[in-house]
Amino acid sequence: MSSLPHTSTRLVVGVGSLLLAVVATYVAVSAPGFPGRVRSWPRTLVGRLRRDVPRGDRATAAWFGVALWSVLVTGLHFGGLHYRVYTTLPWWDLLTHAMGGVGVAAVLAMTHRRTPAADSSWWLIPAVLAIGAGFEVYEFVFKTFWYDWTLRFYVVDTAIDLVINTSGAVVVAVALAGYRRLAESTDADRADEATADDAAAGLDAAE
Repeated sequence: MSSLPHTSTRLVVGVGSLLLAVVATYVAVSAPGFPGRVRSWPRTLVGRLRRDVPRGDRATAAWFGVALWSVLVTGLHFGGLHYRVYTTLPWWDLLTHAMGGVGVAAVLAMTHRRTPAADSSWWLIPAVLAIGAGFEVYEFVFKTFWYDWTLRFYVVDTAIDLVINTSGAVVVAVALAGYRRLAESTDADRADEATADDAAAGLDAAE
């Protein structure tokens, strides 16, 4: 009776992914702005959707954008599986992982946009890495596509997937940091203009 592939040298990938998920989680939790109580995130997400979607403003548009992005990623993934695009186009896997990383980071950012977590977006990077590593553990335990892979190929594939996932989160974190800096700069300019207007009005009144 042959042993399961899980007990072969490829166990390194499963164990390594699990350890990476634990370490990345610790880094995310320790990062400035991390929204605590992970178990409450689903409830926070539902509450945020209930408040934001009916508003009809930029937050509503952002949520619809995230939803469309998620549908697109899901379609590309399952379409790629059904039509075997993954085996025909090697870069298809990189595309879906990158888009997945962007999508997960965007959902986390939108969920916690009205909390102290909104003051810093850098916790998104280790958080998405932890989620990606956890997904690799799930694939190792429950999926069979890697059974015929060599250890070297499996390690390289997993490492690339995690790097690409995390790169998507980096894009979101950098974009949010840039947007926040631009918004702060705009608010400061408006405050300066208001102060100047008040000063001018005071001089006119004095004359």
